[in-house]
Amino acid sequence: MNRHSLFQTRQIVSRSARRGSLSSTIRGTIVLGAAVSSLGACNDGSDRSDRSDRSDRISVESAAALEWRIDSMPSLSIADDDALGEPVIGNAVGVSRLPDGGVVVADRGLSSLRFFAPDGSFVRSVGRQGTGPGEFEYIAWMHRCGDSLYVQDIGQQSVMVHALDGTVSRSPKYADIHGNRSTYTSACNSDGVFIHNGWGSGSDRQPGRTRWTVPYWLTTTTGVTRAELGEHHGSERLVVDGGSGPHPLGKNPVLAIGSNRAYVGTADSFFVMAFTLDGAPAGVLRNTDADLRTTPADVERFKQLDTLGRSDSDSERAVREWSIVQFPPTVPAYDAMLVDARDNVWVRRFPRGTDTHAEWLIFAPSGSQVATLRLPGTLTVHEIGTDYVLGVEVDPREGKQIVRQYRLRRIE
Repeated sequence: MNRHSLFQTRQIVSRSARRGSLSSTIRGTIVLGAAVSSLGACNDGSDRSDRSDRSDRISVESAAALEWRIDSMPSLSIADDDALGEPVIGNAVGVSRLPDGGVVVADRGLSSLRFFAPDGSFVRSVGRQGTGPGEFEYIAWMHRCGDSLYVQDIGQQSVMVHALDGTVSRSPKYADIHGNRSTYTSACNSDGVFIHNGWGSGSDRQPGRTRWTVPYWLTTTTGVTRAELGEHHGSERLVVDGGSGPHPLGKNPVLAIGSNRAYVGTADSFFVMAFTLDGAPAGVLRNTDADLRTTPADVERFKQLDTLGRSDSDSERAVREWSIVQFPPTVPAYDAMLVDARDNVWVRRFPRGTDTHAEWLIFAPSGSQVATLRLPGTLTVHEIGTDYVLGVEVDPREGKQIVRQYRLRRIE
């Protein structure tokens, strides 16, 4: 069974699946981290003492955090069907704001880039289902890297590079972006520097829960390796005969990159490694850990989200999957990380049990925590500007995807 089978095939949303898959939305958000045991070189006493007097290392001290806010009502919502009753959003896996205030949505369900005006009205689409030039077979992700949109099509093993107006500038193969390596997760900064991690290839293939060590590295937009970041744990996997998939409630790598720092997260505790863009360790971000022991409420929340908005057959498949797994003894410490327009690092604490909102912790480039912010628990954040938060929210009643932008109120 290849990487597209087992759990990942459940994320494919056909054109007829009008409301999209919440499972793919939630799993797209869960990009967690490496085990703390692999962080010894960054977390021992000598490293901490050396870090305190070096200007190229971030601080581990946290300032008193302010509570930032968003407006109660979104400034933009995109969800309704068009005049012919066709959905304007199928399965959004990437969103970015354009210079004119409009947005572009990478839509896996509708196999296209969808362009919307600042008022949310549909403007046009670029691409369609297929394997020819300008067509998409299976959109994995879209990253905004400066003035370019990088769209990965794992069906065609390629990355399509678009200008912000949707024009295709080039269509390199994986190797031309990833440095001749197979990647599991990627992110990029506005200068086009990418951070990647690889797929697990451990020898332990016994059925059940496992976690392998994988490489992390930086590349340029042409695939030239810029720096090696070492090997750390990859995603927590559920191994079955013939393959593996992300483990329910498991931990996965978190990657983010700013103008001069790259970040690799660990979900076993609230601890994030920072590196310079030359690959040198540059300190850590950390916060107090909550009690991470898995509770029945955590499991119930996962099951509700894992079936919300999905077809009967997919829901039945999910239920069968639950019956063969033993949920991990602890939940992730966090499940998402981004760098905003001011180079602040945002880390989302893992929502628990009946939580309807998620707490985000915001760190300055120096490493000190400067703010917290509560956002809807089913909002997958794709981009954070100076005064806005943009993402894809899931209606908890219907499982329907809604592209939403909220006005951000920073308290300086």
